[in-house]
Amino acid sequence: MTTKFSISTLLLSIIVGFVFVVGLSLISSIFFATALFPIYAMLSGFIITGIFIGYFSKDVTIVEPGVGAIVASAASALVISSFGLRGLSALWVSDWIIICMNGIILTFIGAWVGEMFQFGKVKQEETTTPTVDWNWIIVGTIVGVLFSLLLVSILVLVFGYHESRYIIPFFISLLITGYVVGYKSPGVTIKEAGIAGFLTITFDLNVVRLTLVSETELGAGFILIALVLGFITALIGGFIGEKVQAAK
Repeated sequence: MTTKFSISTLLLSIIVGFVFVVGLSLISSIFFATALFPIYAMLSGFIITGIFIGYFSKDVTIVEPGVGAIVASAASALVISSFGLRGLSALWVSDWIIICMNGIILTFIGAWVGEMFQFGKVKQEETTTPTVDWNWIIVGTIVGVLFSLLLVSILVLVFGYHESRYIIPFFISLLITGYVVGYKSPGVTIKEAGIAGFLTITFDLNVVRLTLVSETELGAGFILIALVLGFITALIGGFIGEKVQAAK
């Protein structure tokens, strides 16, 4: 096996992902007039793509399907939205961005499942995936989601309902996420803090879109800014946590 990044697998991931995601969404949109089931079909397409590539690829390839999902999700969103399907016609640009964010995560998960089906166990030295401690990524994500929900609840209780104030607990929770991962985990785990931050951002945006802002557009610019600044905030938290750990 090789640990080199496979361009051929990346290209195959883009093609397979595009076919599955677009195909399943189009089929589902024929029968349903609401966005729920076509979106489920799209997300299922991402998982199937990951499993397909992970299982049938020659080497252990988890990174390639995930990177391919970024391109495939963007291309799929452009193509699907151009059809004007009745089930997906009400989606805003920001909704497509959130779908793509979820798709990237689900493709990674699907690729890991596919590799497990193929090899039984994925060894770190046999994969192109950079060395990461997924245990602390999961811990950081749980902490980030917990604090974001907790801080929002406290703000609503103390100051009342104001959508503009949700940005405060959002960044505080991401800073805490990074700090906890950097401080408590052994070794240098700044990248794990960043990944945990991305997962936290995705989960929080899902919650906001489904509950707080469900009738109007969330704002594509807001999501992109939150994604970039939130990721950087989690990295800063991880850096601070590493420094505090080193000092002690």
